[in-house]
Amino acid sequence: MKFSKEIIQTQDGSFTIRINDLKETYHSKSGAITESNFVYIEAGLNYWFTQHSDSQCRVLELGYGTGLMTYLSFLECEKKLQTVDYVSLEAYPLKEEQLKSLEYTPFFEDLDPKINFDIFSCLDWEMAQKLSDHFSLTKHKIRFEEFEANRLFDLIYYDAFGSHAQAELWEPQWMEKCFRLLNSGGVWVSYCAKGSVRRGLEEAGFQVSRLPGPPGKREMLRAVKP
Repeated sequence: MKFSKEIIQTQDGSFTIRINDLKETYHSKSGAITESNFVYIEAGLNYWFTQHSDSQCRVLELGYGTGLMTYLSFLECEKKLQTVDYVSLEAYPLKEEQLKSLEYTPFFEDLDPKINFDIFSCLDWEMAQKLSDHFSLTKHKIRFEEFEANRLFDLIYYDAFGSHAQAELWEPQWMEKCFRLLNSGGVWVSYCAKGSVRRGLEEAGFQVSRLPGPPGKREMLRAVKP
């Protein structure tokens, strides 16, 4: 996507990228790190682990974007000593210099991570990488519509841009694809709370819950495959 982009600071002090042509940001302006932790780590990853504390979790992320959610997932696995096999999809990867300009590394220095965000941002695509005893990562340059998997997942982070920018990715057929990609008991989670998306998830076979949203957003959705 050859659109005009700029770095903006969000309300928790962390930065995100705004695509001016689409009037869309990669994260909530109410807080990039705050939103990512609230929606995907707490309501997604940690929720799944409360139900399956002794199991490895296979995560599918749509899409990689700035890599913030992937990195937060890595940090959470290191903290909780939980094992994750993480697959992330991104049709239009950002350049390494754009990721470094977000200056996320200082936000996590107190955690003394094994890998800082700048190094994390330089990891190769299309290559399975074991980053620790608890976290393996594979990044694919591909559109979700074209992605095929040879194994099912336990958790899907559905983080497409909003429907005004990527309406096609919120259609019922892609909720059905998510259902097919998940194991029984698998979880789909997103910042989105649109009624049409909720109905699409229900029609696909999910059990859907409206949850309180992160700062700046009233609700979000989490769905479970029976």
